[in-house]
Amino acid sequence: MQWARIHSIILNWPGDTLPPTFDISADENGRAEVELAWDPQALLAPATYQPNPLRYYSSETVFNETLTTSNGTSRTVSVPAQNIQLNGNRASWTMPQPLWDAYVEETLKTLNSPPNTTFSRNLYYRVRVTAPGASQALIWPPDNWLSSSFASAAPHIGILRMSASPFAQVIPDAAAVGAMGGFPGFPTYWGDVLMAYWRYLPANDPYRQVLISLFAHEAFQSAGLPTRVALLKLWLFAGKQAGVHLIQLLDRNTVVGSNVVMPIISKTDLRGGKTLVENLLALLSIDPHPDLVGVISKEQLLDSVITEILDPNGQVNQGAAGTCSPTSLQTLLITINPAEYARLQVGWLSSAGRATLANGSVADVPTGILRIANYANVAGSPFLVRTFSELAFQASILKFAQAGNFPALTGNPQSINQIFQATITGGLASNETKRALDALFNVNFSLHYINLPAASTDPGWLSAQRAIRDGFVQDLTGRQQQMILATFWGQPYQNGHAVLAVRRDGGRIIFKNPQYAGSHPFPGTTAGGLDTNPPRRYEDPSQSLESITEADLATWIKGYWVPDTALI
Repeated sequence: MQWARIHSIILNWPGDTLPPTFDISADENGRAEVELAWDPQALLAPATYQPNPLRYYSSETVFNETLTTSNGTSRTVSVPAQNIQLNGNRASWTMPQPLWDAYVEETLKTLNSPPNTTFSRNLYYRVRVTAPGASQALIWPPDNWLSSSFASAAPHIGILRMSASPFAQVIPDAAAVGAMGGFPGFPTYWGDVLMAYWRYLPANDPYRQVLISLFAHEAFQSAGLPTRVALLKLWLFAGKQAGVHLIQLLDRNTVVGSNVVMPIISKTDLRGGKTLVENLLALLSIDPHPDLVGVISKEQLLDSVITEILDPNGQVNQGAAGTCSPTSLQTLLITINPAEYARLQVGWLSSAGRATLANGSVADVPTGILRIANYANVAGSPFLVRTFSELAFQASILKFAQAGNFPALTGNPQSINQIFQATITGGLASNETKRALDALFNVNFSLHYINLPAASTDPGWLSAQRAIRDGFVQDLTGRQQQMILATFWGQPYQNGHAVLAVRRDGGRIIFKNPQYAGSHPFPGTTAGGLDTNPPRRYEDPSQSLESITEADLATWIKGYWVPDTALI
């Protein structure tokens, strides 16, 4: 057995409701043991704790204890040992109701003044899975994680405090709540849980406020029933942190025609026709790739993908201009069709590490490359990728587009290092960029690229540049869509640098520069500031927006790629 995982289906559970359910998975079948604790330290040292044995619980042992309630009375809690067997590499385990009631009762002690419990209303968990014939269990998360800086982010659920009396407000969208579904034996489970939140969460609870904003948002109200259902599930499953992101996603639109826009939440992908929200929701159902050792909860994957969608430029590799081509492709895909981007991430971030591109081609994450996230914050490391999803996209597209030129895995450490280096320093040639674009959008892209020697004084060179510039300006205006543009970067005509041309405005070309994220502009890149090689102006660094005059572009352009038909 190589890996095992456990995740709570819902991140924050309302007290006084049905108990939480956990999803357990592994690469083999076996017997599972679930451990619960008040804190990661108790998971590290399983024992019978006194005066409160609730601090640590194991599903394989009999729990028969007399506990003190919040009002000082006694309650006996009896829970038999649980037999959890993986079938088809998965198992679902619901906490026994008496045990859940005991934990909820413990949360009431936190309301006393002073609190007469050390419980923090967070319940930490992990799993031990023993494969058939194995003498030892595989533990996740392992002890070394829980004793490190990962401990505070160890998998846990929050138990939400509920109001003493229900609210009388009618649910704003009963149809969407009623269609949320559940699982065998509990067909309306998700809607029932959401209704519990709606009725009993305190009025000032931020989680409740996000739900109110969600119901009231115009994009939510105008969406179809499947999208509204998916949004409610996303709010329910992704926890409190997803709230701000959800509202930001609702505020975003994408262009679907001349002066026609639509909310990105309703945009559908290019294979399967699922909306952005449905694909985001699917991220919470996958088994995360085992190389993503820093991923403790599925919500981290969701946050990674949403972060890129909201701010789709990233600090890429070593900052060399030639390495920006895969991130420019990512920016174009997110800008045109974020649902397709999310669909690809469902494949790349899963244990399979594989996604089918729009044209039917298959793109795999290079072996071992996701482990590089471990080294992104090492002192002196040049690797500047921001998120798991950005790393998965650029590595997979580099490997796919370079085909035989990408290093092969030969089973020795040197080949792994070559793969790492190719991802850190590699960019795409003009024909490789075309191959990636054709596959990502299932549309043929025509390549207009200068192939003369780099001699800026050669009349043929200058004439070719002007011709390409003229064609680019005409195509950008006529297509009314963003386009990938390559310019020279550095003097004299050193590297090629791919950017995302956004529009033509007053004799200038406005473009997104993937050299930096809008959320993390380079120091000194203030709006209105100027730079050289090529000569450009910082329009809005918070959006990674820069511009170049059309006259300057005529001597700095290297090429561009234009789709034969409109991108959708």
